[in-house]
Amino acid sequence: MCPNAGSSDDQTDLWSSIYGDPIADRLNAQAPGANLTGEDITNLIQLCALETVSIGTLSPFCAIFTQAEFAQFEYWADLDKYYGTGYAFSFLSRFLSRSTNLPFSGLRNRYGQALGPVQGVGYINELLARLTGSPVKDNTQTNRTLDASPITFPLNHTLYADFTHDNEMIAIYAAMGLFKQPVPLDPTKPDPERTWFTSHLTPFSGRMVTERLSCHIIPTSRTAHREEASVVYVRILVDDGLQPLEFCGANTDGMCELDAFVESQAYARNDGEGDFEKCYA
Repeated sequence: MCPNAGSSDDQTDLWSSIYGDPIADRLNAQAPGANLTGEDITNLIQLCALETVSIGTLSPFCAIFTQAEFAQFEYWADLDKYYGTGYAFSFLSRFLSRSTNLPFSGLRNRYGQALGPVQGVGYINELLARLTGSPVKDNTQTNRTLDASPITFPLNHTLYADFTHDNEMIAIYAAMGLFKQPVPLDPTKPDPERTWFTSHLTPFSGRMVTERLSCHIIPTSRTAHREEASVVYVRILVDDGLQPLEFCGANTDGMCELDAFVESQAYARNDGEGDFEKCYA
C-alpha cells in the first residue's frame, strides 16, 4: 500500500551478478546446457530450504552449494529485506530532497528504504490500541471499518494472534525501532560487522511476541517512598530473542513501562510523520 516505495531489485540484482555469476559458471561447467544465470542461482539455492521443510529431511539441492555460497545468498536476503521494507536514513533523504529539488520518489532506495517504516505504522497503532485497551487511532493503511468494530477488532482480550508476510514484519520492526542498522548495506560487498541479518529477523515461522505484564510493586527499605502499586510493562521477543527496547528505557530485563513504550512510538502515533503521504506523492 505504498506505490512509491519501489522495490529492492536494484540492490539484489547487483549482488546477484557479483555472487551468483561465478556459481552459475561452476554449475554450467558441470551441467552443460543448463545455461544458468546469476539470477537463477538466487532462485535455485532457495530450494534447499524450501524442499527440506516440505519433505522433512535434508534436500539434495543443499549439496549443490558450499557454506560460503549460502552465506553469500544470506546477504542477498539481507539486501532484499533492508531495501524492500526496512530502514531509511530519512533525515538524509529529506535534506537531499530540499537541497537538490528532487522528488521524493527520486531518492528512494539510495540510502535504504525511505518508505519502509511507514508500511508498519498501521500494525503498530493497532498494537498500541490492544495494549492500552483504547480505540485504534490511525490514518494510514488500517481498515477503519474493521478496526472500529468490537466484533472484528475486539479489545481487552488475553491473547491475540496475527499472521502476516515477512516483508510486513520487517516494516513493523523498522517502524517500532528494532534492529537498527548503523550504516546502509553495500550491495557490492557484505559488511561482516552489520547487525541486519534477515535469518535472525524473519526465518521460517518467524514471530514477534509482545507481552503486556502487570507487576505488583511492594515497597522495600530502599523504596519506602513509593506506594504499593501495580505497574504495567511491555516486553518484546523476536524469534525467542529478548529485545533491548532501549528507546523506551528498558534495562537488562527488556521491560518498559507501558506509558513509556507508547510514548516511544511517536512515529506511528503521528501517522508516519508525513511519510505515508509520500507513498502517493
